[in-house]
Amino acid sequence: MGLFDKLLKEGADALKEAVSEENREKANALFGALKETLEEHTDDLKTFVGEMKAEAEKAKEKAREEEAVKEKLYETVEDGKTCRQRILEILAAEFPQYTVKEQVSPTTIGGTGKFMDYSIVVYDGDTPKLIMMLIGKTTTAHREYRWSRQEAEKNGYAFINFVEHYPNNPEYISTRLHKYL
Repeated sequence: MGLFDKLLKEGADALKEAVSEENREKANALFGALKETLEEHTDDLKTFVGEMKAEAEKAKEKAREEEAVKEKLYETVEDGKTCRQRILEILAAEFPQYTVKEQVSPTTIGGTGKFMDYSIVVYDGDTPKLIMMLIGKTTTAHREYRWSRQEAEKNGYAFINFVEHYPNNPEYISTRLHKYL
C-alpha cells in the first residue's frame, strides 16, 4: 500500500469518527478537494518523472558514445611506427601549409641558459605556431624540460606533450593537432 493510499484510508477513517454531522460534511468537502488536487498533481508528477527518465537515458547514451570515441582515440596501433614518425606524417598530410623542424633549441625563441630541445616545432612562416615535446615517464621532472616549457609559454607559444610510451594512434594525434593548428 502506497503512501497516498494510506493517507486516503486514514482520512476516510477519521471522517467516520467525526463527532457531529456538520463536522463530517466539512471534513468530507475538504477531503474531496484534497483528493482532487492530489490526483491532478499525480498526473503532473508522473509526466515529470517520465520526462526526467527520458533525459537520464539521453545523458547515459551520450556518455556511452563519448566513452566509445575516447576508447577509439586511445587504441593501440601496431604499425611499427614511433610517435615522432606518426606526428610528422600527419603534419605533412593534414597541415602542408606549415614548416616543421625537429630538435629546435629554445634559444631560437629567446631563451638563454641550459634547456631541453623542443622535439618538433611547427612554424607559420618564421613564427612558431606549435611547440611539441615527446616525453617519457619522468621527463617533466627534469628542470631543463621545465625551463624549456616555461620559455615557450612565456613567449605565448602553444605547447603540448606527447608521451612516447602511450599508444598515440593517428586519430588521437590528429585530433590534438587540430586543436592547435
